Amino acid sequence: MKGIKEISEQIRDGITRFIEAVDDTESVLDKTIVDMKARLAEAKDLVATAIAEEQRLKRAYQEATDSAEIWGKKADTASQAEDLERVSEARQRQQQHLSRADDYKRQMNAQAAVVERLKTALHDFYQRFRDAAKRAETLCYRQKQTETRAQLYKLLSDEIDNDVSKALEAAEQKLKETEVEAEVWERKRRRTTTETETTADKTDLDQALADLKNDILGSRGND
Repeated sequence: MKGIKEISEQIRDGITRFIEAVDDTESVLDKTIVDMKARLAEAKDLVATAIAEEQRLKRAYQEATDSAEIWGKKADTASQAEDLERVSEARQRQQQHLSRADDYKRQMNAQAAVVERLKTALHDFYQRFRDAAKRAETLCYRQKQTETRAQLYKLLSDEIDNDVSKALEAAEQKLKETEVEAEVWERKRRRTTTETETTADKTDLDQALADLKNDILGSRGND
């Protein structure tokens, strides 16, 4: 039969297992959210890198355009001076920079399109992350709430009540037996004490009679 201490230990073990189960559930959710957060941070870095490349292409395009404009002005100046050789050289350099600028512009436009797609993908993933984090928080709360209810009703089940009742009945029975034993020994003690007192009273009476007899006989002997 289970004792009160054993039942108490079972309840404590049940609570411990419940807390561990909740911790495990939270751990899985936390790992999932942490993983998504890490992916989000990595995705941001990738988008930032793509944006940086787009900005680099824009600067290169602007530099090529500015250089083409400079060589165009040089060609105009040489044309005014009727320096055909310098005009030809300046026009060639101008054309080189214009060609380079066109190439940068194509790359820049392509990169801009990539960046827009990456931004859209990042935004979508961010929304999924927020939704997942919110849902995880809700699920975690509901999981705790549900498991708390289940564990509480389990702890308060009829089986525990029966064990407690049996333990109490056993304790009451043992108390009754101890009380009976105590009463037996108490009566035995009272009887022993009474017999001892009776024996002592009888001894005192015999001694008193002996003393009286001695007094009487002693008086006659003197007469």
